[in-house]
Amino acid sequence: MKIKTFYALVICCCIFFVQHVFAENLELNDIQNAQTGTTVEFNLTINHAPNAVGAFGFEIAFDQEILSYQSYEIGQTFENRFDNIEGNQKEKGILIFGGYSSGQKIEQGESGLLLTLSFKVLKAEKDTIKIQSLIDNFKGWSVKNGLFNQESVSLEDIDHDGKLGLAEVVYLLQVMSGFKL
Repeated sequence: MKIKTFYALVICCCIFFVQHVFAENLELNDIQNAQTGTTVEFNLTINHAPNAVGAFGFEIAFDQEILSYQSYEIGQTFENRFDNIEGNQKEKGILIFGGYSSGQKIEQGESGLLLTLSFKVLKAEKDTIKIQSLIDNFKGWSVKNGLFNQESVSLEDIDHDGKLGLAEVVYLLQVMSGFKL
């Protein structure tokens, strides 16, 4: 029993470490198990800004047959730092955002919520919400796109051996990281 607890603690510490070390500079969260007709929110966060930001621009791309864009809200962390932050639908499935500041900026190394994007679910299918076309002070930043997934996450015996083993740990790491190994 002590060995299982020890291994569980080690795995949790590793996951915590990996999430902090490999966090992307601009990141959208993942959404799982949303029902058709409901509204889902994707949070766009800044993680350890690699440089100061006085101006930025980017696009968000999504499948308009699966999700319908509703609105955006500026995150409290950066709400009063910019003279202007604008977001508009450029074309079907493409949103364009930009902002500038003549005074206070996002400082190098800073983290926080930039925007919350709201979408209505039209179809129960998979989609990737992409961050693309980064310009100004966001140019060259790493990104993590948001995943919209209808698969349910369950804790189950993956290899049907009746024990918690490597297959279950690998599955758990895949789910938590958003990657399929």
